[in-house]
Order: sequence, then structure tokens, then C-alpha cells
Amino acid sequence: MTEHNIDLALLKPHGQTFAETRDNLFCISSAKEQPFNICGDIRHYYIEIPGCYHLPLKMDITAKIDTPALYVVLGAGSITFGNRAGRIDDICGPHNGKKIHFSSHLPMNEFVRITIMYGLKEMQILINGEERYYSTNEKYMKTKVFAAMNNDGFPLKISCDNRAAVQIQQITVTEYDKSAEVVHDTALNTEPIKFYALTSKPTFESCIAELPDALRSAVVDIDSWIRTLRPMKFKRQIDKNGEKITYVASEQGFSYQVYVSGGVLRHTAWWYILTQGKPETWHRKADNMENTLNYLSKTNPDFACRMFNNLYKCAGGYAGCLGKTPYTYGDRKIISCHGKLNFTMNLSEFDDVKRFIGAVNELIGKGE
Repeated sequence: MTEHNIDLALLKPHGQTFAETRDNLFCISSAKEQPFNICGDIRHYYIEIPGCYHLPLKMDITAKIDTPALYVVLGAGSITFGNRAGRIDDICGPHNGKKIHFSSHLPMNEFVRITIMYGLKEMQILINGEERYYSTNEKYMKTKVFAAMNNDGFPLKISCDNRAAVQIQQITVTEYDKSAEVVHDTALNTEPIKFYALTSKPTFESCIAELPDALRSAVVDIDSWIRTLRPMKFKRQIDKNGEKITYVASEQGFSYQVYVSGGVLRHTAWWYILTQGKPETWHRKADNMENTLNYLSKTNPDFACRMFNNLYKCAGGYAGCLGKTPYTYGDRKIISCHGKLNFTMNLSEFDDVKRFIGAVNELIGKGE
């Protein structure tokens, strides 16, 4: 058995991932402009742990996140932590469309210990000692390419979602000579989460029922706040699959969405595009993004600048894409994807939503 206590000073950031050591903690954040596509973009934005590691092994990571999500990448696979249903991709290659989800939620703003056991015949994930996933049927256990890949060793990386802040206290990797120390309680039900067709119409309460307590309270609070605004009048809509809550102010053509399930938990706001009819007729009722940013800049220029930075950046799109939206703020110009503001599930960003939508409401009240 060989135990590697990783020297955090040797961790190397790649892509638009930033790192610094503060109070003996290794702190990382990502400035990636779009939410992660787990199968692709995460590969280019990460912290690299030195060396390559061989199974059977155990990883112990003590870390704190302020918003979902944290990604641990070993070889070709990744594991998502912080969401209601984290995703597991196999270390030897993708699951060919099959997605494995497990209960990966983490308490925010407090340190937790994540333990990942990759045995030759067992895999296990623990959070603060609680088993969240156990399997004896992983793809890597059966594939012919595993032996050669394991002989070379698997690189280890850590990443986080757009604008999330992660503080890492320690990383330990233990390589075993024969078998990993997997202790599984057969009485536990830690089978992968399966998503079935809903048997009843989702409600606001059912959509948020499995969110962490702090996030659930934040969503309840903003739901109450936004539906009492005037002169804007928001109507709440629930996605048929219970994955998204949308608030629409149809008179102004403005909407706010809270994504409560899926790979990345987030919320967005925008002056939406009306898509009835042929594409050449698509349009917005209004787009007061620049006007709102300039209004905010009069009293809080730092906040206005931060909102400008929160705009989805266009990743290229296609010729004639109607979602490409140009905005100018001061001497800065961007092409935004659909003109959407992106907010993380950091609790402070729910206050940002209130401040921004509150400014939109004030301008409408003034007839501007």
C-alpha cells in the first residue's frame, strides 16, 4: 500500500481555472463562460494533480464549495458532486449514452470529506462516511483496455462549475497492492438514481423538495418576492418534468428561470425571444438589458459590471443564429447567447437576482 499526501502547492491550473493558496487552503474557481458540458468542456478547465495512479485505489478529498458543482476526474471519467443527482462517467471511456446518477448533494459552505474507492471488483463513494454509491458492475471492471490503461496509470484532476468557489483542505490518494478497503452495508440502498416518467403533475413543492435546505429556502423566498412585484406581474410556470420553474412577465417579455435538476443547478434571466411563426418573424417584445445596466451603474457601478460579466457569452452558434445578442456597456462589447444572465446557486446570487429584477421593475414604474 502506498499513500500519497498531495502537496497542494504542486497543483497546476489549466484553462480559465484560477488558483491561489489562502490560509493553508488551495482555492480554485472557474471563469468559463458557459456552464459545463460534463462530457466535453470540463476536460479543458481543471486543476491537475501531479502523477498518475493505479487501481485499486482510494481518493480522500476534504473540500468546501459555495455552489454546485465540484468535479473529480480520473482518467476518462468524471464524478459530479453537489447536485441532487450527480453523474458518474467511467474511467476507461464514456457509457455510450447511458448516464449513471447518484445522490451527490453536499452541504454548502462547510468542509466535507469525499471518499472515492476504485477497486478491481467494487466501486464506492462516501460523503462524510455516508455511502452514496456502490457498484460491482462498472464498465472499467470488464473492458479489455483496462489492464493497459491501469498499467500506465490514470491522471487525476479536479474542476468546478462556472464561477463556483472551491476550497481544498487536503487530498490523499492511496494505492493498494491487492484490493481496496471497501466496506459495503448490504442493507443500504445506494443503487443509481433512475428517472422515471412522472405519474402526476409536478408542483412547486415537489420540484424543490430534494434541494438542500438552504437552497430550498432561497427558492421559496424569491418565489414569494417575485410574484408580489408591481408593476411587473410574474406568473409562475412549472416544467412538465419538474426540472425548471419559470416566472414570466408577459407584458414586458421578461422571464426568470430556476433550474432545480439536471447536470448544473442554476438560474437565468432574460428578455425572451418570441418564436411563434417562421424564424424570420421571431422577435422580442423588448430588450432593456443595456438600459438596466446603465441605470444600475448610476448607484452601483461594480454591481452593474458584475451583471454584464454574468451574461452568457456566445460560443459561436451557427450562421444566422437569432440567439446572438450584441450588448454594449461602457467601452465593452460582447455577443451574448440569447441575452441571458447566468446566476449560480451561491446564496448571494439570489440577492443579485432581486437587485437586478428590482431595477427592471423600477424602470418600468418610471415609464422608461
